[in-house]
Amino acid sequence: MSFIEWRTLFDDIFDGYSDEWTLTYVHRNDKIQNQNLKNKRRMERTGYAKFYCSKCWNSWASAKAKVVLYYPNANEPLGRITLRFFGQQCRKCSRNKIYFVNPEFDEDWIESTLEKLYERIGWFCYGKERLTKPIKNDQQANNIEGPHEKALCEACQLGCCDQTSIKKNC
Repeated sequence: MSFIEWRTLFDDIFDGYSDEWTLTYVHRNDKIQNQNLKNKRRMERTGYAKFYCSKCWNSWASAKAKVVLYYPNANEPLGRITLRFFGQQCRKCSRNKIYFVNPEFDEDWIESTLEKLYERIGWFCYGKERLTKPIKNDQQANNIEGPHEKALCEACQLGCCDQTSIKKNC
């Protein structure tokens, strides 16, 4: 789903707060804004997504697709959340190391992610009580296994993928 669908779901979910909240998007090439976001609170999510290369029409799926949602620190004004997609390079045309394809997550995954963010905003920004949730056992845990091509993963190249041993602040 495109950023427009993310924003539509976001608007529906975040309608419950008294403050007006907006979802913005930061492009991977906006180095200044990406640098400024490193000091924000963040929620990182990894999940299953599809990728469609617009250069060669190749498509593939990955269970290791990543997004980060940045939200205000305690001393900052409320109301703005920034979404950052971490892409993957196409295996067929990855000779151009600059081009990354953004992940396309399904609507249920996006909605679940935004609901978790809504809950987190409630805790950190509005002082809402955290509800205790049952701890999942190993059989219930959603542990996704499979191959991961680190050379094609933008998050790996930046050192902020879940699959890298030394993780940076992204």
